[in-house]
Amino acid sequence: LKRELQAELVGKKIKEVFPFDPKLKEARELLKGEVKAVERHGKVLIFQIDDHLLTLWLGMSGRLKLGDPDLPPRLSLKFTGGTIHLIDPRRFAKIGLQNGLPKGIDPFQREAAQFLFQRAKCIKRPIKSFLMDQDYVLGIGNIYACEILFRAKINPFLPTCNLEPEEWNLLFKIAQKVLEEAISLRGTTFSQWRDLYGQEGLFRERLMVYQREEKPCFRCGTLIRRELLQGRGTWFCPNCQKED
Repeated sequence: LKRELQAELVGKKIKEVFPFDPKLKEARELLKGEVKAVERHGKVLIFQIDDHLLTLWLGMSGRLKLGDPDLPPRLSLKFTGGTIHLIDPRRFAKIGLQNGLPKGIDPFQREAAQFLFQRAKCIKRPIKSFLMDQDYVLGIGNIYACEILFRAKINPFLPTCNLEPEEWNLLFKIAQKVLEEAISLRGTTFSQWRDLYGQEGLFRERLMVYQREEKPCFRCGTLIRRELLQGRGTWFCPNCQKED
C-alpha cells in the first residue's frame, strides 16, 4: 500500500478533503497540501504534506481505495489526478500528527535478531505474543506470526527467553521471506482487505497453518491445531512445532 501510494500521490497536491465521520473532521485541514513523501513505520503510514508529517493507522478493517468507493467512505481525498477514499467499516482507523509511534524494530532491519535477543532475555511471555507486540517488533499481525513460527518450527507458546541466538537469526530470516512474499501478493484477503486499486491479497493461497485447523500439516501430515493465546486464534502443527 505504501508503494502504491508513493506512485499515485508523491508530487501531487491534495486539493479537498471530505470527512464523512465527525471523528475525522480535523483531517480536513491537516491533509491539504502537496504530498512530498509516503513512508511506513510498521503498520503506520506516514505522509509528508508540505512541511509537516501525518500518520494513518488503518486498524483492523481500514483500507484505501483509488477511484470509485465500493463501500461508504469515512473520508475522501481529492488530489491532482483522482480521489482516494478511506474505507473503514469498524471505524478503528486514526489520522493525526506524528507522535506516539510504536517503539519496536522493523523485521527488515539487519540488526533485528540480535537486538531482540538482547531485549528478550528475561521475557517469559509466549514468543507469538512477543512478535505481535508493536513495541518490540513492527508490522507483524496474527496471520504472519502464525505463518512465520510454523516455517521456523518454533512453538507459539514457547517462552520468548528460551530462544537461542541462532533461533532468532532463523526466525527473522524466515520473517523477512514471508513478509516479502506476502507484500508481492498484495497481502492476505479473507473478507474486506483490498489494495489501493481494489484488488484482493493473494497470500491466502500460500498459507500453511492459519485457519487450517483439523487439516493435515503440509510437512508431516499431523492435523493442524487451533488454540487461543491471549484471546487470539493461534494455529500450529503440534508435531513440527513441539515445545522443547
